Amino acid sequence: MRLRELKIKNFRKLDDLTVTFPKGLCVIVGENNTGKTAVIDALRLMLVPSRDLDALRITEDDFRSGTDGAPIEISCTFSDTSDAEEAHCQECLVDIGGGKFEIRLNARVEFNPETRRANVKMWGGETEGGSLPSDLYDRFATIYLQPLRDPESGLRPGRHSQISRLVDCLTENDQQAQFVAIAQKANDEIKVLEPVTGARKEINDQMSKIAGEQLTQDTDLVFSDPNFYRIISGLQPLIAGLPFTLNGLGYNNLIFTSATLGTLRKSSQFAFRCILIEEPEAHLHPHLQLLLLAHLAAEADSQTDPVQIITSSHSPILASQAPIDSIVAIHGTTSKTSAISMATIKIAEKQKDAEKLKKKLQRFLDATRAELFFARRVLMVEGIAEALVLPVLATLVGGSLKKSAVTVVNADGINFNAFLPIFGPGKLAVPIAILTDGDAATVDGEPSDTAKGLKAQEAENPTLRVEYCAVTFEHELARSPKLLDLMLDAFELLHPTTCKALRTSIALLGTADEKAAASYKQFKDSETSKGSFAQELSVLLEAAELSQADVPEYIRRALQFLGVIQSGESLETR
Repeated sequence: MRLRELKIKNFRKLDDLTVTFPKGLCVIVGENNTGKTAVIDALRLMLVPSRDLDALRITEDDFRSGTDGAPIEISCTFSDTSDAEEAHCQECLVDIGGGKFEIRLNARVEFNPETRRANVKMWGGETEGGSLPSDLYDRFATIYLQPLRDPESGLRPGRHSQISRLVDCLTENDQQAQFVAIAQKANDEIKVLEPVTGARKEINDQMSKIAGEQLTQDTDLVFSDPNFYRIISGLQPLIAGLPFTLNGLGYNNLIFTSATLGTLRKSSQFAFRCILIEEPEAHLHPHLQLLLLAHLAAEADSQTDPVQIITSSHSPILASQAPIDSIVAIHGTTSKTSAISMATIKIAEKQKDAEKLKKKLQRFLDATRAELFFARRVLMVEGIAEALVLPVLATLVGGSLKKSAVTVVNADGINFNAFLPIFGPGKLAVPIAILTDGDAATVDGEPSDTAKGLKAQEAENPTLRVEYCAVTFEHELARSPKLLDLMLDAFELLHPTTCKALRTSIALLGTADEKAAASYKQFKDSETSKGSFAQELSVLLEAAELSQADVPEYIRRALQFLGVIQSGESLETR
């Protein structure tokens, strides 16, 4: 049995949200304050029994403001259920046709203004008024790991430590006597040692003098209470022979997570086992983040004793390495929040083509490109030159990519179609602009089929804008006289002798297009690194005095579409 869907209404900032969970691992990503924690907390309300310390306690602040006290409504739907699970939860069944059923749990939370209390009503199935099995949560096991958790508290010896819970799961009833026998033997041997017998005699003598012979009671000293649960509650991990309290938070976090997963995997008495982890990357350096993610994915996909793992993260490192279908992106505005499950996005008509595209996207994603899952606006470019220069150009025309929440994605050539299928209505519906090259032979030449094909996709996606120049990015910059001067200065830093001759030849040309063509030809012939050139140019641009008109028009149109600069904005020379 697995959790397939969560529906939330009027909970905190969430108006009406549906989250579809993929099979196996689920990684919920999104920028701050979009509702990721609200999703996790809604699951805590539904999946963690109220008697548990990790259960969510609803307060007045949890009700969505501006709804005049509208109740919170939450439902969880479980699929892939067995006959035994359906029989146990028959009050919660929903008929989905074909002789198949799903299990649904529902909750409505209403706020009483007189008592200032929240009242929770829960029922199963489709029709309100039904009941839940009295032992429902004897079949559900959900453990919650809060953000910035203190793993030491969960590892510290005690009855409810994660270590003692794991040992308890692994101990058969007939094995408990072995623990007791060992503890009892230790007690018998320790209490006859001379220091212990001396201490016991001293205590009893003092008690006799205080209470007298009639009221005093004999006191004994034991090493440990020979009770199974008391024994295992004293267990604690040693790392390389040292107490866990001497470890860093990151490593203790891994131990705690490992013990938690182990406990759930070995708890075969539960039909549904789930771990909710906020910020699994907490206290971990990037390499350990990736190792933990790989382990979580393997545990969630295990064919034996699987655990459903649902985690929320701010880490683009995790987002870049997580399986594409495991990602659920939460995007929010002031009025609406949506949850986009990558596993449900239709990116191609045929399943085979969709799998091929997803594999391509997975290969291209890295920590930088994965920022698109957290972005409000996306500017996609062909290469490193555009990625380095465009943020500076945006500043020069009066805007800021960072302050406008624009994420620049380097498509590494013309691989835009690896990313485009996940954008659009019903998908990642954020504004996305593409800057690409027309790759024509001349300024008046015919653009490439690739450029025209990308432009045509605007008709299918209203959130997409494609802008292309006539030839290439460097050629188009060179058509601007002021930018050409700066480009020659940058080129001179890399090729002093060649640039001197280039300046002489360009001075003899008449039009801006002729000068651009000559400079671009020399740029190509010299096999100059685009990255090195763009880096030098960016430094020079930062100190330049330019107006908006000095920046190529196709770049300005893309920036206007993304809201970085205003349409028709006129700037004074800086």
